Amino acid sequence: MSTPHAPKPENRLETSVEMATLCAFYGGLLTDKQRQAVLLHYEEDYSLGEIAEQLGCTRQSVHELITRSGEKLRSYENAIGAAERMRQVVERLENAAALLKSLTGRTLPPEAQREAEDVLRLIEQTIEQEENDHGI
Repeated sequence: MSTPHAPKPENRLETSVEMATLCAFYGGLLTDKQRQAVLLHYEEDYSLGEIAEQLGCTRQSVHELITRSGEKLRSYENAIGAAERMRQVVERLENAAALLKSLTGRTLPPEAQREAEDVLRLIEQTIEQEENDHGI
């Protein structure tokens, strides 16, 4: 049974993905302690007690640290918007890749087919690199 203030599992997952993504973009703007707490909590799924033990502080201070750090990350994204822009770019690349894939099986001149396959490969590599770099 969950406590009244515990997030629903789907919200917890969404929050974890959001925070991990924002930390990938703006984590360098946090202190080492803030970044470590956020990554341990959202990426490694450590409890507040486990993080407190690792950082040598109280659960309450870890909670406040994570809360403030999350607010900072969200304020950076609101001001800069890099994560959202990257998400949109990846979405457009995925749409372009789908269009290129739809050409498969159609009768195209061999040179056009090779070029379409080359472009598709470049798009897929770019998407994969962005996902690895930023967790999008």
